[in-house]
Amino acid sequence: MPVKRRHGKRRLGDAAEMHAWGELFACGYDFFGDLKPLGFPSDDADRAARAAAPEAWRRFGKPWLESGAHKGPGQPETPWAVAEFGYPRGYNDAR
Repeated sequence: MPVKRRHGKRRLGDAAEMHAWGELFACGYDFFGDLKPLGFPSDDADRAARAAAPEAWRRFGKPWLESGAHKGPGQPETPWAVAEFGYPRGYNDAR
């Protein structure tokens, strides 16, 4: 009998992972379920994601702010992650 073919695990790249965290960074909630591929699929995913957010903010805060993703129409003036954790280390535009 032939061996069952196994597919490798899919992993998100850094850009896709940063995009997935973007909604949570902006307002503190994952309204569109972008964090499901990162392991936050349950009904209580926002609480678990907020608990994991400090580490994600250390990794993606600076590039997310530099991308300008937080400056779109309908976005809060101060992103949730900035209010919660402060500006990331090395970010030039800190006020």
